[in-house]
Amino acid sequence: MEIRKGISSVVFVVIVCLCALWSSSTWAQAFSYSHAPDLPSTLSPSEKQSIQSYSLTVFKNALSKNGIDLTPATDTISNKADVLINLIRDENNEDSYFWITPLFAFECGNNVRCTPNAGSQATTIAVSYIALSKSEGSADFAERLSELIAQYKGSDNFTLLASAIRDELKASFPATILTFGTLSLAGELHANTDNLWVIADIVPLFSEVGERGKLKGIAADLVRDILDEMTLKQNILSAPWERIAKEAMTKSNVLVFSVIRTSERESVFHWVTPVSRNLHGLYGIDKPYFESFANVPKNFRVGTLLEDYRYNVAIEHGFKVKAYDSWQALVDALINNEIDTIFGSQGAIDFGCNPKQFKCETITLSSKYDISTAYLALSKKDTCVLVLEKLKLAAAGVKMSDKFNEQLSSWSDMVSQEYGIAHHTEHGVVHLWNPN
Repeated sequence: MEIRKGISSVVFVVIVCLCALWSSSTWAQAFSYSHAPDLPSTLSPSEKQSIQSYSLTVFKNALSKNGIDLTPATDTISNKADVLINLIRDENNEDSYFWITPLFAFECGNNVRCTPNAGSQATTIAVSYIALSKSEGSADFAERLSELIAQYKGSDNFTLLASAIRDELKASFPATILTFGTLSLAGELHANTDNLWVIADIVPLFSEVGERGKLKGIAADLVRDILDEMTLKQNILSAPWERIAKEAMTKSNVLVFSVIRTSERESVFHWVTPVSRNLHGLYGIDKPYFESFANVPKNFRVGTLLEDYRYNVAIEHGFKVKAYDSWQALVDALINNEIDTIFGSQGAIDFGCNPKQFKCETITLSSKYDISTAYLALSKKDTCVLVLEKLKLAAAGVKMSDKFNEQLSSWSDMVSQEYGIAHHTEHGVVHLWNPN
């Protein structure tokens, strides 16, 4: 399905709705880090040093096999670092960072800021995180960092490391406990998932109604496996996108899939794990490749869907734009030389082109525009941040499991053989285009 990018609108078309891209080549990356000055004064200097050492070790161990370097920030006074370690999440900095993973929980008060929506326990708490500063393009890095650390938190090595620091801290804080991958010096943490409402947008092959009303498809399989990992028995419901958006904006603990991540939706959703990715651009027949939209000749006739966000994008870039009511009509217009390129995705081309009537492989990418990602997402409104962490840890475990990867492989074979849709999979995510 191809999707409009507003919070409350969607164009229901078909498979090509679930989207986004992950390129492993972008992970030749270095981050600067510093330790946030947020640890409680009730900790002794040696305890603070142990916590800092443990936190940095968790971060480094999670990234050690992924070509990511960590270097101490040169300017630690003004916190000019890419990553802050043990930054307390509070109402003032909530929107300033990507919150990668929680590390510790403390009783708040006495100059320790409280973290909103941090559990149902009687004692209010402060939760410290590894946090990534927001900048252009950093959302992709935040996603991968969060995923890698969630995977590491599911390992025996992490449990041994965390257990050692837990036992050390118990001398001064006897209630210290490891839960949700977080060391709580304030005792047991609670994140109620009993009232979790799980709801899906209907997308063919990803989440569609099968026999007896049960949802089927790879996205439904993923979510069902995550619920099983958490030993939750919630049913997966389905609804039109307009209702999903309304419920997510007004209620807590609404778990939905698959939701395209956009800047407009950052205030509405927590992003649990990516489901699929799609590459959008201009597709033509016997057209040269242009590295950017800025290099594409302005006299190109560009075809888009009616009421699609790309119509306005093409207009803003100065192209001559014609709109059509279906992908089939767009492909026909391209073949008949009514337009020079189609503004869409490979999945849209595959859906709109009939291989019995035309050599569809001759329609190729002329210029990349952007990448979109469809997620399993959790409503933000009054939702406990520890529920999000439970879901992330479960999702990481599922995506590494033999069961899900067998499901994904079987689904991929079926999509290739029965539908001929270009795609590949990476890190448990469906990419709706052929790999380079």
